[in-house]
Amino acid sequence: VILGDQSCVRERVTVGDDVIIGRGSLVENDTMIGAMTRIQAEAYITAYSTLEEHVFIAPCVVTTNDNFMGRTEKRHELMRGPTIRRGARVGGGAILCPGVEIGEEAFVGAGAVVTKDVAPRTIVVGNPARVLRDVPEDELLSP
Repeated sequence: VILGDQSCVRERVTVGDDVIIGRGSLVENDTMIGAMTRIQAEAYITAYSTLEEHVFIAPCVVTTNDNFMGRTEKRHELMRGPTIRRGARVGGGAILCPGVEIGEEAFVGAGAVVTKDVAPRTIVVGNPARVLRDVPEDELLSP
């Protein structure tokens, strides 16, 4: 594991082998990061997130986990960060809303705002994120 300067990994985070967490990134509590995952500089990974193996998070990506922004204790029962499946890539400055699932080997374009699940092997772009096309075969991880 390589931690960049000024990065922070909070309590109860599980980190797999050969992970890189870039400069100034923050990984909040109760998060799982799979092997060979790359988190670039200044990314924010919210609590209760799952990043499977071979995930790529570009600089300044923001993940969120609270749909309600409420003041009651009940909101804590409903918090859920995103799930980013094996081999998925998230472009710079993208925002992932609470509870979304980014499918295996999907690609989220830079600056996209993801409000709904992204199917495996698809490319999404825009605000709100919409399907552009499938990920080309030569861009997929080998099995």
